[in-house]
Amino acid sequence: MAKEANSVEDMKTKPIADLIKFIANSVNFVCTGKGGVGKSYVAQTLGQYFLHYKKVPTSTGDADPVNASTYRVKALNPVFIKIMENNTILQSMFDQVMDSIVNNDDQTFVLDTGASTYIPLMKYFHDNDLIEFLSSLDRPVYLHTIIVAGQELPDTLAGFTSLCDMVKGSNVKVIAWVNEVSGKPMVESKGSQIPLVETPFFDKYADSLAGVVVIENRNSDAFEQDLKLLTSQNLTLEEVKNSDKFNVMQKARLNKVYKGIYEQLDEIYTLS
Repeated sequence: MAKEANSVEDMKTKPIADLIKFIANSVNFVCTGKGGVGKSYVAQTLGQYFLHYKKVPTSTGDADPVNASTYRVKALNPVFIKIMENNTILQSMFDQVMDSIVNNDDQTFVLDTGASTYIPLMKYFHDNDLIEFLSSLDRPVYLHTIIVAGQELPDTLAGFTSLCDMVKGSNVKVIAWVNEVSGKPMVESKGSQIPLVETPFFDKYADSLAGVVVIENRNSDAFEQDLKLLTSQNLTLEEVKNSDKFNVMQKARLNKVYKGIYEQLDEIYTLS
């Protein structure tokens, strides 16, 4: 009698790569209502992760009308998308963005939205039932938001919870980026201040949350200066690796930074 296709013997001999699937056509909106919290760094890191590290077809867009810093990272082949004018979302322009997403379902999308566009963008989402529409697509959709320490912590936490509430019950998920650039975000628990990521805070939003990515503060001037040099010159990690303007140790430190983030993203975007 012929052996069943899904027998234990077949599973043992089946290549590991065939058992693991990387999500290669996700849609990613990077959005936060607070400026200066690392939004564009997150968008640029996502663009590099998909395009250079995972080597999947990727379209990176910048809709930040103030800084447009992602648009300046030319190695990502970014496009600038003017979606706002006079504090109002240009519906026709964002409609074109959605058309492009729908008509290119074999491509990964990363869209860097500006802090100044956040409120009108959320209104566009609400007015057009966009979460319901995105949820109906046969592909994963993620809203990325950033949480930082200090005086911005309450507002960035509120932004995170607002997005989680907005996508609740849908197929759209939130990815929280905990940026430790200003220190570890701390919250009070039983009379003590402890790091947010060590609390059960995120458990409350498990139904809306795809994962948490920590941008580690390595408490090192060398790491900080290397990253600042990379971002100030609008470079990607791959460009740094091939540049004679960075020495061996600078390249090693930057590779460590990105590797730490990429490994966390792998846990989110890889399905077994």
